[in-house]
Amino acid sequence: MKSNAIVIAALAGVASTSPVDTRQNGGGDGPFGPGTYKTESSLQQHTIYMPTKSTGDTKLPVLVWGNGACSADGRSNVQLLQQIASYGYLAISSGGPGQQGSTTAKMMTDSIDWAVANAGKGAYANVDATKIMAAGFSCGGTEAYAQIWDSRVSTVGIFSSGLLDNQTAASHFDKPILFVLGGQSDIAYANGERDYKNLPANTPAWKGNINVGHGGTLGDQNGGKFGKAGLNWLQYVFRGDAQAKAYLDGGYKADGWAVETHAFDQLKPKV
Repeated sequence: MKSNAIVIAALAGVASTSPVDTRQNGGGDGPFGPGTYKTESSLQQHTIYMPTKSTGDTKLPVLVWGNGACSADGRSNVQLLQQIASYGYLAISSGGPGQQGSTTAKMMTDSIDWAVANAGKGAYANVDATKIMAAGFSCGGTEAYAQIWDSRVSTVGIFSSGLLDNQTAASHFDKPILFVLGGQSDIAYANGERDYKNLPANTPAWKGNINVGHGGTLGDQNGGKFGKAGLNWLQYVFRGDAQAKAYLDGGYKADGWAVETHAFDQLKPKV
């Protein structure tokens, strides 16, 4: 199988909720914020991010996330994931809050399985598991790549990452891909650039570079400019949001991004 060719390695019902310190403060500037996180006994070794305000009839698409260094601490990118949750998304990070050790691509697949099984039920009644994005930072990005053959995944996000083995595999990728890279000082820059260039002619992609190095602004409030690019991609792909489209089309210039697009006009939002 094609997925077996992608090597995962580091680059440098409603269940009861377990209490987590500081999560009540939350974060994010979205209309359903703050975003916060919790754990579920039915999904061990994962961290679930959700909006705190009612989303009413608004459905919640799903983001499954892999951390840098394949870290098992599900709070590794808390700023980014709380921001995304505050805009009406369910985000699932591999690894529990403060957990030690490493994650695997299978843990991300477990997130997808769980989201599909629980969407439409109980506390997740508004979750829409027909709209799933797999994304990750650095090693977590390679975990996201491993989900690209899963028919339940609509799009993939690569943050400071790229293929480590079978480096021509991108020539077979046929789902929309977001590349968020930290410029030439980013250790993953060459890999991400290579993958982008290897995409098939009809695969939609948006690639942004900003000179902030590996991981860039993920630790900044709301994930910084990396988070802004990721959120706008989600908002356009899953909601057809006009402001998000405007950002991806040229609004990014105000934030200093150097952008290339690939078959972008063939990207049809899944609304």
